[in-house]
Formats: sequence, structure tokens, C-alpha cells
Amino acid sequence: MFCPHCSEEIAAQAEICPKCGVRVQNTSPEDTPNIAVNILSVCCTPLLGFIMYFVWKDNKPKAAKSALIWALIAIGIYIVLVIVFGIIVFVLGAIDDSTYY
Repeated sequence: MFCPHCSEEIAAQAEICPKCGVRVQNTSPEDTPNIAVNILSVCCTPLLGFIMYFVWKDNKPKAAKSALIWALIAIGIYIVLVIVFGIIVFVLGAIDDSTYY
């Protein structure tokens, strides 16, 4: 890879050119969060987000991170819902059933 400012050869992972100090934009234009994967990770299965993270983590780090974050958000939402519904069932189960007879 070459620096767009001074044309010096630099490492592909470099964010700043060591010769001229200019920040190098080395992210690919296709490395954007995939909205479809994020939506499916939240409403259908967080497993998709985890799978896409491991598939994309080397080639598309921004898209991979986004998929992982949405999968973790979905798991958090599911845990909160299980706790809330468990509390509701516990409270409703504690009501004296003798009033219904």
C-alpha cells in the first residue's frame, strides 16, 4: 500500500504514514454495517450476529463489530424479558387461588 500524500510504501495496516504523518484512510468502502444482518440478529436469532462476526472480523471489522453488538443487545433484551415475565408469573402464582372457587 502507498501513502496518498507522499507516495511512500507503507504497511497495509498503517493508519498514519510514518514518513509524512498524514492519516491514511485504509478502510474499504464495503466495510459498513449490514442493516439486514443487524435486524435479523435482534428480532430472529442472535446466533446470526455471532456467526457473521467471526466470518467478517478480518475483512470487514466495522460490519463484524456491528453484528456482534446487535447480537449482544438482543441477548440482553431476551434476558430482561425472561426476568420480567418470571416475576409476573411468580406474583400471579402467589395470589390465593381460593378466591376463584
